[in-house]
Amino acid sequence: MTRPQQSLMDRRRAAVRMDIAASAARLFAERGFDATSVEDIARGAGMSVRTFYRHCDAKEDTLTPVVVSGIRHFVECLRTRPEQELVSTSVQQAFLQVFERYKNAEGISSSELFVILTSVPGIHARWMVAAHGLAEEMRPLLARRAGLEPDGLEARILSHTLIGALTVTLEYWATQEPGDPNEIGQLAASALSVLRIITVEQEH
Repeated sequence: MTRPQQSLMDRRRAAVRMDIAASAARLFAERGFDATSVEDIARGAGMSVRTFYRHCDAKEDTLTPVVVSGIRHFVECLRTRPEQELVSTSVQQAFLQVFERYKNAEGISSSELFVILTSVPGIHARWMVAAHGLAEEMRPLLARRAGLEPDGLEARILSHTLIGALTVTLEYWATQEPGDPNEIGQLAASALSVLRIITVEQEH
């Protein structure tokens, strides 16, 4: 299915929001969330506070574009995995592709980024909302691969449980010192093995 292209205006808005996210991420990593003001973020992004508020309702919204971009990339990576692949393999490989792409997102390390996403309640809440949306977007893809009814309970549980496991994996990884990027693959594999996805695949 061909996906509609974004309009020029939408692309410009997305670019501005990513500029805001880049400025916020750098400042949060350098100074901390509480010590960073909206004025600081706007200045770092080369815009006025008024322009900032046209694109973000609050300081807590600044990193949402990074999360949403990662989610969309994850779904696209999953969509392009071979159809004959096990669900667990497809999910793990898509996860690692996205992690590699965002390893140094917005000029800060991935461990710094996920520490911010995890430790700031308002930002964390927005991450969880985005994760819920990802689970719903993934559901038909996973259902087709696992032989489940897309609107059925099993497909809903599978998609939300998978996203929950990967979210917890990132949260756990971000709390480890020094947050070695090379460990994320092993942690993701461990998380997925706990879910016994293979059992679901064999039953269907």
